[in-house]
Amino acid sequence: QSNRPKAQKAPVVSQEELQEALTHGAFFTARYLLDVVKCSISYMRKPLSWFFFLWMLASLAPYVSSTLRNAFAPLCILPGISRSALCIPAQPAKPVDFPRLMKAQGSAFEQIVAESIGGSELSIEVLKAEMATKDLSTLVRHSELQSRDLLADLLYIFASNAKKTARGLTKLNAKVAGAVDEVLSLNNYAMVTIEGAHERAPSPLLQAIMPFKLGPSAEEIILDAFTLAMEESEQVISRIVIEAEISRQNLEHMDVELSSLHEIIIRENKDTNADRDKLLGDLWSKLGGRRGEIRGYDDRLALLNELGTYRKKALAHVTAALQTLHALSDDLEVLRERVAAPGLVGGKIPIQIHVDSIQNGLDRLKEGRTRAREIGEETVRRLL
Repeated sequence: QSNRPKAQKAPVVSQEELQEALTHGAFFTARYLLDVVKCSISYMRKPLSWFFFLWMLASLAPYVSSTLRNAFAPLCILPGISRSALCIPAQPAKPVDFPRLMKAQGSAFEQIVAESIGGSELSIEVLKAEMATKDLSTLVRHSELQSRDLLADLLYIFASNAKKTARGLTKLNAKVAGAVDEVLSLNNYAMVTIEGAHERAPSPLLQAIMPFKLGPSAEEIILDAFTLAMEESEQVISRIVIEAEISRQNLEHMDVELSSLHEIIIRENKDTNADRDKLLGDLWSKLGGRRGEIRGYDDRLALLNELGTYRKKALAHVTAALQTLHALSDDLEVLRERVAAPGLVGGKIPIQIHVDSIQNGLDRLKEGRTRAREIGEETVRRLL
């Protein structure tokens, strides 16, 4: 065998031919893709034209809407067209004033809670005096007085009404405490709603290019929270006012009954010179016998002597609470009128101002509630 090297075969495609083929293929692919893009753009010309037309129309709509409404106003009497957007006047932005609402709520509920503390103490005193009055009714019924049966019946009715009054004052205090908790919860909800208003609202740019409304704007979300806060506050106030009016009527009925008792006792004993508010204590002193024979003689005497004073103080607390509630109701009515007439109000309040004012109002109400509970618990321990 020969050791000569084998001859190498010539390549089927030369390097120059391969390079030329690749270049040709690249140019062909580029031309093909360019034709596809050109054809696509050609087909998209009308949709893109409509898209940009609608976008420009949405951008110009706020500036020409009033002109278009005036132009199409004569057609608004036609059925169907009258409900179109061109025939519905644009509503101006309504004012939201949480700082003023929080200020009104804070000052009012501070006074109401303070009055409820005094009312809680007086309700216990009136309830204790009610038991002493029933004991006095028993003494009168077994006395030698000529009008003993009538007087005993009136005393028993007076004692029953005193018990009802004491329970009414306690219920009023509970309503006030519940109202504070409800307002705290409501204001906390409003603060969370305002903080997330911009996240929940649709994008202004997306809303501008859409022919239909995607959802409430941030301003509308805040306005809804403000309206809810006002409406719920008014309902809370109305419930407390009803309970306070009931307590005031009960206290006034006690005054009328005390006057009737005073007249009967004067007819029975013309020599008496006791003051009307000290009348029951004076009667107890005359009919109570020896002090040692009746347990708690001095305590009952003190309660009966002070019952008129308790009634006057309780009436003063209830009246003051009613005045505060009516003042708060008037403030809310003013805020409602401002919302109904936005053209009378100045610039828009920044969202952070709303949030800060609500937070301050929450802190203020929580502090007042805690202080009232501490004082109330201390009062109950002292009296019982």
